[in-house]
Amino acid sequence: MTRQVFLDPVPAGALDTLWNRNDRVADAVEEALDWIEAEPPDPRATRRRFSNGIWVVTVHAAGEDWTILWEEPDPGRPVVRHIAETTSI
Repeated sequence: MTRQVFLDPVPAGALDTLWNRNDRVADAVEEALDWIEAEPPDPRATRRRFSNGIWVVTVHAAGEDWTILWEEPDPGRPVVRHIAETTSI
């Protein structure tokens, strides 16, 4: 069973731009979003968490490192707050 992942406008735009720039990295980020979407979330999506409740997922593909920041403000409703190249965070 899966649940829907919601993306804030900025990370949604970052993912769209990434698809136009590097399909391999975009595909890896999409795979990580699937980890978040799983019910329950895949353990890879919940390995690291900040004290404020934000989860951190790191993706490595095609020589690039990307970070996804997400939270679940309401049960069963994960929201991605940020997607960016790790060097830009």
